[in-house]
Amino acid sequence: MKSIRVLVADDHEGFRRSLLGFLRAQRGVEIIGEAADGFEAVDQSEKLQPDLVLIDSDMPNQDGFRAARQIKLRSPETRVVVLSMHDGDIYRRMAREYQADGFIDKGSVKQALLTILSNELSGREGVSVKVASA
Repeated sequence: MKSIRVLVADDHEGFRRSLLGFLRAQRGVEIIGEAADGFEAVDQSEKLQPDLVLIDSDMPNQDGFRAARQIKLRSPETRVVVLSMHDGDIYRRMAREYQADGFIDKGSVKQALLTILSNELSGREGVSVKVASA
């Protein structure tokens, strides 16, 4: 079975640990790294070449939107999904403008990720799920 190599970037350690625990419990998911700010996310993404980067929108040093753009410019095949506590059209538009593949509000992150992971594992194109679509 194909596995999805995932990098998780979030400055809130408690949320990051919770998300990592959830992802580790999923079949076909390999956690290859984590980051606590936007610069670290870009650096780790370049070094580790993940299939999927889950990145918080609001992080120190460089926000997740700008980091998403840099990741996509350096590695266009890497899927980048922005996570945010704010669920509004402006944040979805920003994710699109900064070239992210998807957007998920943190309140619905687990269900949205199950759909994304299922799509990735089955080879379906994109991360297009209503709640995650940028």
